Amino acid sequence: MSSFRSHSAKFTLFITALCVILYIIGNTIDLETEVLLNTMHFPADQFEQQDYWRYLSHTLIHLSITHIGFNLAWWWLFGAAIEKRFGSFTLILLYLVSGIGSGLVQNWATGPWFFGLSGVVYAVMGFVFCVDKFSPNTQFDLPEGFFTMLIVGIAFGFISPLIGVQMGNAAHISGLIIGLIFGFLRAKIG
Repeated sequence: MSSFRSHSAKFTLFITALCVILYIIGNTIDLETEVLLNTMHFPADQFEQQDYWRYLSHTLIHLSITHIGFNLAWWWLFGAAIEKRFGSFTLILLYLVSGIGSGLVQNWATGPWFFGLSGVVYAVMGFVFCVDKFSPNTQFDLPEGFFTMLIVGIAFGFISPLIGVQMGNAAHISGLIIGLIFGFLRAKIG
């Protein structure tokens, strides 16, 4: 248990702070919102593909207080748990792969205009689930039905347009798959 407490959650805090700062900037002045969205969306064409930040910047932009609230709550809870148990490198790698991977899949499904940390959030939840399930030495003690909650969340994404809420279903599913793979490998490698 002492090794669990010896690691801090600096990367978790860094991403949280970036999301909050960009949300505040984007909601302070209408012009800034337009500039942020135009600058931070996933690459839309061959010219923007050279704007390498765009492959991850979409994860830092949130469109409503509910959007940022949900994403950062789950990110803080599970991202910090991963970082404290396995170190910053593991969480940074998971963030990079799931941010880019879920972005590529969501772009393929809907085009470049999507925002939020939820693809990464599903990855950290999938990671935690697999480590909890398959590694006896580093369990997170998740409640019974945790995986069911993940599946219900994804299912809600498909019916949410009926109530006027658009979600990045492709990012959620691909992020979850990436997290499950990372978590399984981590559990089996040790």
